[in-house]
Amino acid sequence: MGFLFKNFEEILASIAISITILMVIINVFLRYGFGFVVPWSEELAVICFIWSVYFGISSCYKHKLHMGVDVIIALLPEKAKIPFNIVISVFLLAINLILAYLSYDYMMLSNKVTPVMGMSYFTINGVLFLCFSLMSIHTVNFIFKDIKQLRQPKQSARPKQHRDASSSQSDI
Repeated sequence: MGFLFKNFEEILASIAISITILMVIINVFLRYGFGFVVPWSEELAVICFIWSVYFGISSCYKHKLHMGVDVIIALLPEKAKIPFNIVISVFLLAINLILAYLSYDYMMLSNKVTPVMGMSYFTINGVLFLCFSLMSIHTVNFIFKDIKQLRQPKQSARPKQHRDASSSQSDI
């Protein structure tokens, strides 16, 4: 169960992109092989692709794989880097919470359905709220880790060496 919880975004993104690829391959094979298409396969492929993109975004955010410009952080002294990361994380938390709120409003206003499958846009747009909420949770986790790291006493770079009796005789 821990594996599923830890890799929630990755698992759902993998399932969604697998369904997308499978639907496209089946539809191409049927179109060129038999002159027949599955009418709902295009809608399902697009919906699954949207879900895979947003779960992929959340997964990359969780693992800090998004590109960033760390020029400012590189210029800061060591003592200021973690507090600066906390400030950036608080800013990102605010942005993610705002986007989650706006996504929730957008999701609740979804009253249309897809033309072929009749699937509600509530389900399609729900991924926005879900993923921005997950990114907010990940940001809180980043803040707690940075605070924990900030509170830990710094360990010296070079450990103290203990001398035994034999080494002290060579100094004489």
